[in-house]
Amino acid sequence: MEEELKDLRKVVIDEGNYPTVEQIYERIGEFRVLWGAAVTSEEKNRALKKLVERIVFNREGNRVELTVCYK
Repeated sequence: MEEELKDLRKVVIDEGNYPTVEQIYERIGEFRVLWGAAVTSEEKNRALKKLVERIVFNREGNRVELTVCYK
């Protein structure tokens, strides 16, 4: 979990937005509740939107890089 928080912090810092650790834990908790109850693809998508602001795709030749920007 600590490693996940470090990864979240890295992306958040890059985006110029600084949520507290408590806010991050709260968002993860909301996600887990929704994900655990999700049955359809639409429900899973709603759960992911609680954590993810956007995903940036960068393609160079045969290489694709994804950057996940968390809320």
